[in-house]
Amino acid sequence: MIHQFELGDESKFAPYINYLKNQPAGRIPSEWSIAGKKLLTKILDQDGESGLPPFDALDRFELEWLGRCEGEDTPIARSAFFQVTSRDEDSLMVPFYDMHNHSNDPKQLNTISAKPTSKGKPFTMRATRNILPGEQIIISYNRCHGCWFDIQYKDCETKSFGGTDFLFSQFGFVEDYPQFWNIPQYDENGNLFDSIRFCLDKNDMGELFVRRFGDNYSYEADEIPFDDNVEWFKGQSDRLLQLERTLKGDNELMKSMPSYEWDMAWTYQKALVTAMTTVIETVEKISEQRDSHYVSEDRYSSDDPSRDHHYDDGKYHSGDGSSDDDDDDSSDDGSGDHNVREKFRKKIKGHDSKHEEL
Repeated sequence: MIHQFELGDESKFAPYINYLKNQPAGRIPSEWSIAGKKLLTKILDQDGESGLPPFDALDRFELEWLGRCEGEDTPIARSAFFQVTSRDEDSLMVPFYDMHNHSNDPKQLNTISAKPTSKGKPFTMRATRNILPGEQIIISYNRCHGCWFDIQYKDCETKSFGGTDFLFSQFGFVEDYPQFWNIPQYDENGNLFDSIRFCLDKNDMGELFVRRFGDNYSYEADEIPFDDNVEWFKGQSDRLLQLERTLKGDNELMKSMPSYEWDMAWTYQKALVTAMTTVIETVEKISEQRDSHYVSEDRYSSDDPSRDHHYDDGKYHSGDGSSDDDDDDSSDDGSGDHNVREKFRKKIKGHDSKHEEL
């Protein structure tokens, strides 16, 4: 791509190359200004590999291009790097396709793509429903994320499990709902003790709710947060709100970076707070319902239908219909060992585990 950028009008892909070269810089967090990166670092509370995701938001060019590829640090190299990494489809550059906007909202998403299985085969994109004249064509940047909604395309070839934090790191925006979050949790010593995955959605009345904990490939009852998970979320949410009260009114800090960086940093901060507070409220509702019809631990086994829980349009349900997957690896032998995460938590508390090992 650097070579094509250097060729410019002489490139046989000149119209597309010139389009890429003219795209605005500074939209992706890893190409932000120093001041913008410092603000985002405070919001993410990152110290090494602890803190909040994304964990590769600030130094992708340095790690991947300068480090792994041993490339040169030039303006044209930076421009080419960010255009490729924010537009490629598993190393494929697909003109026109990469110009479409993203959504995972079933009411907006109207296409599905299929990558070539071998060299020379076409990259195809087809409509999943009738598209009205003048309607925008929408694609999904992280098709097959953990809350993928379309059963027909559930077993799609592209296993793109990146969630909302990945899209922010890779493309520099906070997606609309539904959102998929995977938030690792660390203790005071920086050791990973759990990771909470959940689907955040909005109903027709505009109310946010957790559609499910875990993802399409897990039992939800094994993913519902524990009390210490909730306390961790409360601590991080309080920290983020305190940071907002302290820094958001600092005009000098705001002027030290481009307005887009300032606005997007606080947009992501708000998304984190919203996601975590919604989880807190949801778990409290689950606890209230469990208190009203308590199921004892020795009866809450892996073959008990009460294992399956889900929220549908903001209302909590138990029993039927939380999971339609037959390909998960959770135990179903009725042994009574109902909580896989609890065993995992006990195991990793004695080790210096990192979030990549989850």
